[in-house]
This record gives sequence, C-alpha cells and structure tokens, in this order.
Amino acid sequence: MAKIRRQLTQEDVDRIAEMDSARGAYFQRDPDRPDNMFVKPRRRQPVEVSRAKARLRTARWRSEKDRRRAPTVSEVGMSLAVALATSSWSDRLTSLDYDLLRRALDDLQARGFSVEETKKTMRRLRLRLVDPGDRQGEESEGCGPPIWDDGRKLPF
Repeated sequence: MAKIRRQLTQEDVDRIAEMDSARGAYFQRDPDRPDNMFVKPRRRQPVEVSRAKARLRTARWRSEKDRRRAPTVSEVGMSLAVALATSSWSDRLTSLDYDLLRRALDDLQARGFSVEETKKTMRRLRLRLVDPGDRQGEESEGCGPPIWDDGRKLPF
C-alpha cells in the first residue's frame, strides 16, 4: 500500500538547508582516512608502461627457463631435426621411425608448408652438419645416386 506524502513546506526546506550546512561545518571527512576500496578499478595505463611490464615478464620467464635449463618447444624440434639430419643411414630405420617422419611431414603440410620445401630444408641442414666424407653416395651436389635402405628411399 502506497503512503501518501505531504508536500514540502517552506519550513521543511529551511530545516533541510540548516541540516546540510551543519553537516558541512561539523562533519567533514578526514582526507587521510583508510582506503575502503577492496577492488581497485582498472585504469588505463600508458602503452610504454604496458610494454615495459611485458618485457619484465618475458625477462623473468627467460631467466627462470635458463635457471631450470628447460628447452623451448622450438629448441626441442630443432634438436630432433638435427638428430634426423645427422643420423647414420647405415642404422636401420624402423617402421615407427618412418611413421614419426610421415606424421611430422603431414603436420607441416596441414599447417600450409610444402613437403618438398621441408625436405630441401632438411637436406640443407644435413649438408651443413655432416662431413662430405660421411655423405658419399647420397644424392646431393653430384655425390652420386641416392642411397637406398632395403628398398626404402631416404626421407630427404
């Protein structure tokens, strides 16, 4: 049920003004009062501050990674590529080895890379890392016909 309010009189308005002036004269807030904000509003910060914070986080991450001697995913991948490129082809590759290579090439192809260019990259890596004497008989820069491993061609 709604209450019926009476109209303000001039006496009511004067009384309200007197209370407001007393409030301002006697009850000021302490400017050094404790902060009652439990959750601070997020304010925009300059771009330079944001970038400096990002550089600090990155430096901390790299330092922690170095301290733990933990490789990144790209370093693990490069290590696997070097191991493949420098492996001795006199060792027999198992079907699991070929499956791993096939899945790696399929993944690169699915992400938009050319399989032929990937093979050329692996060949360049092998040429750079393996001594020419150890590469005799391989198909590269006039070394002769390609090596065949029990009917299997080299992956690159």
